[in-house]
Amino acid sequence: MRVAVIVITRNRSSYIGETLEALARQDCPGFEVMVVDSSTDAEKEKTAAIAAQFNAKYVSEPRRGQALARNTGVANTSAEVIAFTDDDCVPARDWLSQSLKNFTDPDVWACTGRVIQHHREGAANLFEEVAGQDLGVERRTFAKADTGFGLGFLLGNFAKIFAKHMKSGAPVPFGIGHGSNMIFRSDTFKKLGGFNQQFGNSAVKYAIEDTELFYRILKSGHTIVYEPTAVVRHKHKLTADEVFKTRYIYSYTGAALLWKHRKDARMFFMFCGRLVQLLIKNAQYKIQHNQQLSQSFKSDLRGFLDGWAACRKLIKDNSAVAKPEVTSQ
Repeated sequence: MRVAVIVITRNRSSYIGETLEALARQDCPGFEVMVVDSSTDAEKEKTAAIAAQFNAKYVSEPRRGQALARNTGVANTSAEVIAFTDDDCVPARDWLSQSLKNFTDPDVWACTGRVIQHHREGAANLFEEVAGQDLGVERRTFAKADTGFGLGFLLGNFAKIFAKHMKSGAPVPFGIGHGSNMIFRSDTFKKLGGFNQQFGNSAVKYAIEDTELFYRILKSGHTIVYEPTAVVRHKHKLTADEVFKTRYIYSYTGAALLWKHRKDARMFFMFCGRLVQLLIKNAQYKIQHNQQLSQSFKSDLRGFLDGWAACRKLIKDNSAVAKPEVTSQ
């Protein structure tokens, strides 16, 4: 099984060396490492030199966009399995081998893993409370049935409207995993297409192309595994304001994705439920004078509304392109 690990980066030469060093120490031999670089000026030269130091394939991608950079990486490899981690992540020594063991089942088209904090600095505890990416130690398998809608789904998720944060308990397609720790069969891209660039720093402004692709995989009838023993450590060094911005981005992209697929009853229910949840929690923490959580949910609500507006505009613009105005002669 030929494997490639793709690391996308932009102006982070001070970070990526530690990532590539961790990949060089993997206990799974014989895989390709590729750096897809959208850096500018001197940063581009520094990143290329670091990639060469670790014998990583270097691909320059001058265009901006997270999904676009991932697609560029996929286009530049013939590997049968393609893994992704980020330039600010440090994979555990057995990260790749723990992920790959799930691909003995031909129906598994993707695998995600556990993302935990590398440092406990600054606003790390606040980040973990309101924006943490750690989905826990329980191995889970997701299939097409998990995208269904019915009474069981309604009853099982209604109470979550009142929850603070759901993380691993979030309804599919959320709570499956994160782009900093994901791996796919190449058939995923051949048969479903690449990452949707509308959801990767393009038309929708921020990136949620990972979750969008997870959704398409499940809807196509294939399986995704969350493998908690496949661990990467994410180097979060954020201030409180940066944590609130992260919450804004998560809600922005989540709203856009849900509204884009609103014709799916499940996604429409989650859109409405998330909006109600944010309104309730925003009011609750204001009343309780909990400044940090109040600010977090204020950022959440603002991001959700802005993402909704951005997606509505995208749909309107696409409709205008698809149906040009007809003028009489």
